[in-house]
Amino acid sequence: MNAKQSITAYCKFKNIQNRGFLKYGYYKRIIGYILDYYNDYFIRKTFLALVEEGYFIKKKNIKKSYIYKFNPDAKEPETKPIDPSRFIISWD
Repeated sequence: MNAKQSITAYCKFKNIQNRGFLKYGYYKRIIGYILDYYNDYFIRKTFLALVEEGYFIKKKNIKKSYIYKFNPDAKEPETKPIDPSRFIISWD
């Protein structure tokens, strides 16, 4: 399992969505615990990728900051099959 899959699987298992909207710092600690890797840059990039994929709902707070809620029903990104003609080399 890669980082994104392990994060989403853990959040689904623990029903994180029942906790409502939370600050990024809370999710930062959870992700660090799951991956056992506490590099802030890597955690932030992984979290933002999950937000873009729809696993977290982003909401603006009163203080002009953002709070997030886990979305377990996000659709998995569809992988397109690779066209085998891309790998055929013609020397004509």
